[in-house]
Amino acid sequence: AEGFFNTANNGDCPLGSTSGCVYVDPNPLSEINGEGHNYFRSQNPYKVTSKAIFGEAYWQMAPTVKLTAGLRYTDDKKTSRIFPTQLLMASGVPGFGYVDSGFRELDPVRQSWGKMTGRLAIDWQPDLRFTDQTLVYASYARGYKGGGANPPGIDANPEWLSFAAAPATFKPEYVNAFEIGMKNTMLGGTLILNGSAFYYDYNNYQVSKIVDRTAANENFDTRIWGLELEGRVTASEHLF
Repeated sequence: AEGFFNTANNGDCPLGSTSGCVYVDPNPLSEINGEGHNYFRSQNPYKVTSKAIFGEAYWQMAPTVKLTAGLRYTDDKKTSRIFPTQLLMASGVPGFGYVDSGFRELDPVRQSWGKMTGRLAIDWQPDLRFTDQTLVYASYARGYKGGGANPPGIDANPEWLSFAAAPATFKPEYVNAFEIGMKNTMLGGTLILNGSAFYYDYNNYQVSKIVDRTAANENFDTRIWGLELEGRVTASEHLF
């Protein structure tokens, strides 16, 4: 059969027969037909529908103090189509694969999440002698990022060939973010000096790694903290 290679005797397949034969795409890489088993073609098409409603309110607690509060509700729906790849595999003896050409489609993975997130911040603008303008702030924010389905791996018959199984899906990621800081303008605006400290507490932090020629997303709890210092000097209107 044209384009098919017999995996049992390392030769051409008999005309009209493709049993135990793998289809080799004869086209160049720029014009592949997508049916060949002579390349690893990872497919993971998906459809995402995301809707959200959000709002933010401000309260001037004092002439120099402002409180900001915001809420957001997000509704995510994701459908992933699954096409495992058979690389140089065919059906029949020795039975490594399932199909001789193309890629079989498994049941789709359907996921949905509805999550509430928000932000709370307070700003204070004190009148300091050594600055032209100062802003001191503290904030807390709750963040969310949807999960998903991992790309399919190698479509090998586990009775003949097995690989380490990766999770079929990964969970949504959440973070509680805390930050305090100060922003200062000095010397008539020629000097800007900002500093902040932050602490991020992640639940189900998403990490991607390559396993058996495909990406696998996993979830871990983690914490990140640090300090940031930023400065800018404008020596003249032509030099920054």
